[in-house]
Amino acid sequence: MKPNLSVEYCGVKFRNPMVIASASPSKNAEYMRRCAESGAGGVIAKTFSPEPLAQQYVSPRFTVLHKKGWPHAYSNYSCEFLATYETEEWFGELREAKKYCDDLGSTLVGSISGSSLDTWRELAKRVEDLGLPMMELNFGCPHPKDLGYKSGQELGNSPEGASEVTRVVCETVKIPVFIKLTSEAVNIVDVAQRCKDAGAAGFTVVNRFSALDVDIETGRPLLHGGYAGVGGPWMRPITLKWIAKIATATGMPISATNGIVSWEDVIKAIMCGATTVQTCTALMYGTRQFGEVKAFLDGIENYLVEHNIDDIKKLRGITLPQIITWDNVDREHKAISKVDSEKCVGCGLCPKWCFFDAIEMVNESGKKVAKIDPEKCDGCGLCAALCPSNAINMEGPVPVFLGGFS
Repeated sequence: MKPNLSVEYCGVKFRNPMVIASASPSKNAEYMRRCAESGAGGVIAKTFSPEPLAQQYVSPRFTVLHKKGWPHAYSNYSCEFLATYETEEWFGELREAKKYCDDLGSTLVGSISGSSLDTWRELAKRVEDLGLPMMELNFGCPHPKDLGYKSGQELGNSPEGASEVTRVVCETVKIPVFIKLTSEAVNIVDVAQRCKDAGAAGFTVVNRFSALDVDIETGRPLLHGGYAGVGGPWMRPITLKWIAKIATATGMPISATNGIVSWEDVIKAIMCGATTVQTCTALMYGTRQFGEVKAFLDGIENYLVEHNIDDIKKLRGITLPQIITWDNVDREHKAISKVDSEKCVGCGLCPKWCFFDAIEMVNESGKKVAKIDPEKCDGCGLCAALCPSNAINMEGPVPVFLGGFS
């Protein structure tokens, strides 16, 4: 029997937790149709703003940092802005996209960014009038802060401003409103709490960082010459932290985003408290484009079957009660590194990683292998984590969780 993947986020039903994030894959009606056809439970339309500068793209606007690590460890670096349509054109695209999504069983969500309280009101009302079941307020975009008014990341870093916009929108519409938070807020939990008090139904956690990289031949910033947004697989642990903190502090529904590039990432986000999980990077920087969604869903379903879990909702938040505060971590028990001689290839790297002089290379049955002195080993785990042949294990009186190294 297939496990149940359906979820309910902010009172709205999704056929599964996979949601295409607001970005290039949802840039117009045709692409939103492709999102829905991929099998995704939901599609968040590209964020719209009536501000002309936000609608004009630069070229080129995407590059990859740490490309040698692709597709597992890289950074997407971009200056992608908002939807490139005038107001009437964009709502026409949304109207058409809604028909596609309704027919294909995928939940379409609107995403907006205003330049004034009146603009926020007008956009929110138009989204509701289209019949969309919910909307996202984008307080996380790393770009609009340069447009001369509080929007995107700059608004998300202002508890008072974020609260005011949330209140105004929630008083204007009856459909659920959730907030896309910025990773750069001074106190993201405080912003979330203020938005909750102002009427928010949930949160998207969390948008990318604003960043800067430079061409060393000229000193010029990459791409368009200014700051850009940066994200990628490395962002997942940061996203998981904020999901856990916001879920614990507010008890509100959460849609995860940023650093989600595999089905395992989806499972982790749900365990930390997310209800739905958004992805964009996997589609844009992967090898299967919209085919990534099926790969995610297959992986999730197989995991649930293998673990005898009949409903994905049973995973939600199981990590939260297991998070230990720093003052309560176990400092009494010690794990020690131990080498599996059969797996060791004698590369000689681990002695260079040990800052306790506990590892040496020895000849054993005509083979060069690493040997660890248990009296000197501090149990830090660095050698086990870095060993290219996975020949070093940590052993001790308590379970060891170092993660997967594939």
